[in-house]
Amino acid sequence: MAPVADAAAPPRALRENLTLMATHEKKLELVRSPAPKPGKGQALVHVRATGVCGSAARSRHQCARSSSVCHAPRARRARTQRRASSARAQGSASSGSSATDSCASDVHFWQHAGLGPWKICDKTALGHESGGEVIAVGEGVTNVKVGDRVAIEPGVPCGKATCNFCLTGQYNLCPTVDFYSVPPMDGTLTRYHVHPAGWLHKVPDSMSYAEIALLEPLSVCLHGTLRAELRLGMPVLITGAGPIGVVQLLCAQASGCSPIVITDLSQERLAFAKGLVPSVHTYTVDTKKEAQETAREIVELFTSVADMGVEVMPAVTMECTGVESSIAVAGYATASAGLVFVIGVGKSHINIPFMEFSTREVSLKFLFRYRDTWPRAIRLVAGGVLDIKRIVTRTFPLEQAKEAVEHSADRSTFSVKTLIIDESD
Repeated sequence: MAPVADAAAPPRALRENLTLMATHEKKLELVRSPAPKPGKGQALVHVRATGVCGSAARSRHQCARSSSVCHAPRARRARTQRRASSARAQGSASSGSSATDSCASDVHFWQHAGLGPWKICDKTALGHESGGEVIAVGEGVTNVKVGDRVAIEPGVPCGKATCNFCLTGQYNLCPTVDFYSVPPMDGTLTRYHVHPAGWLHKVPDSMSYAEIALLEPLSVCLHGTLRAELRLGMPVLITGAGPIGVVQLLCAQASGCSPIVITDLSQERLAFAKGLVPSVHTYTVDTKKEAQETAREIVELFTSVADMGVEVMPAVTMECTGVESSIAVAGYATASAGLVFVIGVGKSHINIPFMEFSTREVSLKFLFRYRDTWPRAIRLVAGGVLDIKRIVTRTFPLEQAKEAVEHSADRSTFSVKTLIIDESD
């Protein structure tokens, strides 16, 4: 019989649970409830850090699918209420979320009551960039134990033998994947989170909770780096110096790419990127210029920087905005037979310079989240290859989670990555 980890350990006295919810009315609510309990195959995690995803703050304004009836009001006010919390499905582990990162999807779910096809019809907990400490495990859990520091991989596929994507290891494409924070699944921006233990990754004690939370956006960029096949000495263009753009910059540098140019509308963000990677070259985008002119100036910058007496164009463009005009610039700037790799999320339908891609055989590729990246990401951070924590520009306590998401959504305030930290015992 498989042992139950720390079965004899006395249970920890838990505090009141706090969870940040986005509603169909485009509100943020900090909900208070009893702490959940892990079921069979689950672990309870005290979430110590959570990153705010820019899209998460936006989810307050879209409506996600659930069994509830959708309501019409769309006011943007935040309030606090009490909510009962229960353990998740069988096979989960409950974690105390220590650090959670504020991501773009968080902002989008808040401000639009949804994201793409996922709509909030009542309310949903935000957050999917989290790490914490295991404080309880359910029956049959052997891969993690009480006291372990863990990263929470938020996408849990069906794992059925009838699912070709799960069967072939492409589990991020599973059509019935449960992704925590995408309705109807609640997210990890909470003090205590129950999660399937098999999707918790134990990390070395040397890693901070902030670093653990940032493994999620790193996984996105790592998946892109691997699919784009970035290599030593490869000229690379990165469009967008937001959270994903600067993490992608760190990945490109670690891959040995050179020269690297990063673009953005904001000189402040470009200066931040330059501070992270002094060898990077920056280009400030002027929205009044046509895509061809912008692309020409970017190529001139690559050529000048390389100083080899010949024109140098980026072999790969890592497009981190999802903006139509930026993808067009990438198409014009990228070398023939090169690759435009789109990481950013944009509109459902966009126009691209089709013949520019076609006649020069410029490939266009995309990614959807990640797969098999977490162990590699942990090794990169724990081994000191990537200093991911340097992208954090501000932290908030869990009790101010609402303010953290609002800060991430406020374009009048400089912000790259916001973390929500819970230091309570």
